[in-house]
Amino acid sequence: MPFSNWEHNMPKLDPKQPEFVLITSNYEKKPVMEHSLVHFYQFTTESDILQVIPDACVDVLFWKKDGKINTKIAGSFFKKGQSNAELGSEYFGVRFMPGVNPANGVAKLSELMNHEESFEEMITSNEEKERLLEGIYFSNSFEDKISIFMNYYKNCYDMHMEDKSSLKYILRNEIMHANGDFKLTDLSTLTGYSERYLNKKINEEFGMSPKNLIKIIRFQKTISNLTKTIDDINCTDTALGFGYYDQSHFNKEFKKFTGLTPTHYAENLLSNSYVKKLHILY
Repeated sequence: MPFSNWEHNMPKLDPKQPEFVLITSNYEKKPVMEHSLVHFYQFTTESDILQVIPDACVDVLFWKKDGKINTKIAGSFFKKGQSNAELGSEYFGVRFMPGVNPANGVAKLSELMNHEESFEEMITSNEEKERLLEGIYFSNSFEDKISIFMNYYKNCYDMHMEDKSSLKYILRNEIMHANGDFKLTDLSTLTGYSERYLNKKINEEFGMSPKNLIKIIRFQKTISNLTKTIDDINCTDTALGFGYYDQSHFNKEFKKFTGLTPTHYAENLLSNSYVKKLHILY
């Protein structure tokens, strides 16, 4: 089925890790929302553990230790998890859109899910690797790191660029437009492909099953809503607005992904000064 006349704009999903903000006194974030990138972020850890929630994304992180730059590439978790961190280290991170693999050709997305690896080992060009790591190491500011990463990324950009007429782009677009409240039968009707084929393609292109992808995107939409209305959260409205069957269904799924009920999660963000610690740069 041809998609050359597809005109929808990709909705702005902004996958978040709110608990990264809680373990620092100053969390800087630079939204991108283009070139298959979500945003850049930087923070200094005040804990040796990062609490992680599902976001359907891959992150690449850099930090200094023992006089050198360390790196890791981390895929999405399927439920609440955690990752080790270096206490007192300054982390610089890049978050990619769902379905984007910065280690394309070296590791499959499915291999990165629930998993972490050294990112520098995924860079096949020694020259590019040295330029990137040295640049990040000697950079003096958040903006410098962003510029250095983008210079590296532009040299590899073709492998990340998404064709807006592609099946992958359209599948993600539709799932995001529906806030994750979407069925494989709907996607089949829309595209003309069989449910079996779409199931295979989503697993290949996003590293997870359609069921998990839809659940995580829907959950991330609720997290975005929660952080925007943190002082006046209405869980019933949120549950109904994002396609959950009822309040109980919403609470159960939210707790699986965060370890807390929506109300307790919001209270945790409030009591730990989430809004004050988060600094968004435009």
